[in-house]
Parts: sequence; C-alpha cells; structure tokens
Amino acid sequence: RQPLEIKGPHFIEVVDFCKQESIELVVVGPEQMLAEGLADVLSSKGIQVFGPSQAAAEIESSKAYAKAFMQRHSIPTAEYKSFKGKESLQGALEYIDSRPYDVVVKASGLAAGKGVIVPNNSE
Repeated sequence: RQPLEIKGPHFIEVVDFCKQESIELVVVGPEQMLAEGLADVLSSKGIQVFGPSQAAAEIESSKAYAKAFMQRHSIPTAEYKSFKGKESLQGALEYIDSRPYDVVVKASGLAAGKGVIVPNNSE
C-alpha cells in the first residue's frame, strides 16, 4: 500500500480511498483534520464519521473562540483578553503589566498542547 496523502479542505483523496476500500466508519484523530472540516466532507459523501464537525472543532482550534464561548455561556474560566497582530503588541504588554498576578500567554490555534507561555516578566 502507498501512504495516503491527506490535504484539506476538500479531502478528495480520503473520500476516494474510503469508497475504493469500502470503509464504513472513519475515526478522525488529528485535530488539524477536524479543524479543516474532514468530518463534514466525509459525512456529506455518506461516509460515517466519528469526530466533531468543523464548527464544533473550533472550540479546540481557536482559544479565542473557546474563551468567548465560555464567557457567553457563563462557564467558569479564567479572565482573558485577546490580542491579534503586531499592531496590538503595546496593548498586550500594557494589559500584562496591569495584572496583579502572573499572566499565561496562549497562542490561538492548534499548537499540539504546546501553545502556552508563562513569562517571567513582560520583556
């Protein structure tokens, strides 16, 4: 067998493979594939899939979305503030300096469990 090259967002290779091999159920593991909508594509082609839709996967793939969701639905979570781009760097540094406690910096997006920084100082 040849390795299967998987490319989003259309995932034609996966759909074709499932049909050729009579695959009846796909369990999607990689977060990136879920975030790119593999479960939606498979479902739309009549292939059963275990994994969240692209919309549901956003709670994992976007930390900013997850925090806003928790706040909107009164789910207890730590205080947060979202900053985007170099143009908001000064505001982010001012926010960090204004907190009376240590701040955790998280990159929004998939980071394979490694997207957290606990800085010692604002430098």
